[in-house]
Amino acid sequence: MNLEEITQNFLRGMGEAEEEFRPSPFQLQALHLLREGKDVVVVAPTGSGKTWIAQEFIREKLARGEGCWYTTPLKALSNQKFDFFRRLFGEERVGLLTGERRENPGAPLIVATTEILRNLLYSGRGTPEFVVLDEAHYLSDPERGVTWEEVLILSPPSVQFLLLSATISNPQDICGWMASVRGKEPELVRCEERPVPLRMGVLTSTGHVLALHDMPRGPFFGSFEPVWAVEALERRSLLPAIFFLPTRRECDRAAWSFRGSTASGADEREEIFGALAAEYPSLRSHPLARIIISAGVAPHHAGHLTSWKIAVERMLSMGLLRAVFSTSTLAAGLDVPARTVVLPERTLRGVLQPLTPLEFHQMTGRAGRRGKDRVGFALVLLSSRKGLSLARRLSASEPEELRSAFKVQYYQVLNLLGRYGYGGALELLGKSLLVYQRAKMGRRGEKRARRELEEEFRRRCGVLAELGYVSRDGELTQDGEWAREVRHINSIFIIESVRSGILDGLSTAELCGWAAALSGEKAPRSMVTRVNLPGLLSVAKRVAKLERRWRLEPSPLLPELMREGRWSLAEMRASLLKAWAEGASWWFLVGRSGLEEGDLQRLILQSAEVLRQVEDLPLPACRTAGEARERLFRPPVGE
Repeated sequence: MNLEEITQNFLRGMGEAEEEFRPSPFQLQALHLLREGKDVVVVAPTGSGKTWIAQEFIREKLARGEGCWYTTPLKALSNQKFDFFRRLFGEERVGLLTGERRENPGAPLIVATTEILRNLLYSGRGTPEFVVLDEAHYLSDPERGVTWEEVLILSPPSVQFLLLSATISNPQDICGWMASVRGKEPELVRCEERPVPLRMGVLTSTGHVLALHDMPRGPFFGSFEPVWAVEALERRSLLPAIFFLPTRRECDRAAWSFRGSTASGADEREEIFGALAAEYPSLRSHPLARIIISAGVAPHHAGHLTSWKIAVERMLSMGLLRAVFSTSTLAAGLDVPARTVVLPERTLRGVLQPLTPLEFHQMTGRAGRRGKDRVGFALVLLSSRKGLSLARRLSASEPEELRSAFKVQYYQVLNLLGRYGYGGALELLGKSLLVYQRAKMGRRGEKRARRELEEEFRRRCGVLAELGYVSRDGELTQDGEWAREVRHINSIFIIESVRSGILDGLSTAELCGWAAALSGEKAPRSMVTRVNLPGLLSVAKRVAKLERRWRLEPSPLLPELMREGRWSLAEMRASLLKAWAEGASWWFLVGRSGLEEGDLQRLILQSAEVLRQVEDLPLPACRTAGEARERLFRPPVGE
């Protein structure tokens, strides 16, 4: 056969799918088990309809007047699910709780980030009857996985759980751990088969599409040409497509290459974009607005404002876009599939290291829309034989096994001591997934894991005791009682700033600058306005001295407060937020800071989250934090 015949054979049977939805056996099985009161862990491919299980059981719960929580690891995903459930169940029945937004908090269905649920459990102010933990593979996330473990450890057995994930390769491990922690075995529902079959292939430089494992040799690409690639896919009826590119700049550059291009459907795109712009006014001035309307293509990455990403996701889900050029952010949980996913070889190789099997499967899993496509396609664009070998190896690999990332934090020490006492806290640490997984390696591994966690807990207790938050016999002092309400990665610096009085007398703009210094977000390249953080630096030095004494790994905050040149990273973040709170224009700050709009927005939102923690403290000195936080939410941040 010639290349055209091979291509036609590879694409055979793609067509359009029937629109009528019928639940899959795994969906019905999971729903049946939930109705029986079981905890359920569902592992099924991306796009297979895991959310349907949750929505149908939530529908039944709401009909009986029972409360439910749907938690996600990402604020963007929480916002998306909030909009989805409001359309499904009505605005009055759905609330949203994230670090920045609180909408309708008394609703029977709460959509939230997982940290918010963890905070509720630590507070002891009630628990939901039913909880969905979406993207449950975040249990192994190095920075945030501890939150998922805390939720499952702290929840009473009366709480019913539904865990959803596409990429847990060792779910029996998770089920066994949950049984040991909660005293009841969860039911595992696995679905290996995708509702829309996935075909892995290669888009060649001649415009042919060949099966990945059948391709013996070139032709290979010299460089990625977005316009040619989209037109080649269009000729094969393989649109819409998501192109995963290694960097933000490449995503934007790919979209810009379509200036002057036109595609059918522009009138409908203009109507939808206009309706979105009425809700998010910043869209009107977006430099790529004309391209998304006329050419039907768009970039999507963390450097764009939330409003732009919402517009791209909404229009892609409606079938109005031909192509989206995205970094891996679109693959990390947002429910926006396409008929085809394309990965150039540079994406496979990664910026610093090759894609992991988990990342590869998350990306290719976006191919194929249930109810729209009979087949989904994941295509690679190759520039070398080595790229072909890498693509084949990744396609045949299983996602890495989920491993616990549990570690002890200061907020955790205060909350465990406050609720369970010293002995009870150590007992709960012993219930971590880390200890369970080490125990499977043998008794010696379990003992070592327990000893390491208990030792770190003891040392952090020692630091908190020397600072006056914990008594010598392991009980919370008066300061410790209010300090436990701060549950943030930099909680020790927040509570020390409050108690030492360095926030007293600060203007609201200066308070915003202090919060930015603690946010941990990307720093601008220069100062915008003068700012001073001497009190925070002394706090950080005092904590670092105690951590060295107690042989703890020092916090990364101190280096960010130390000046290597004229200014420290923390001071540059603080100057930017102080200027924003004082009324500086958005475009002035984007230009001066060198940050992309999405990075600036994220710095503002993370600073608002720090202020929220302070605002909620029952102390007179914290009253201005709420006013400071409100100052941050002017457009385009608060749209």
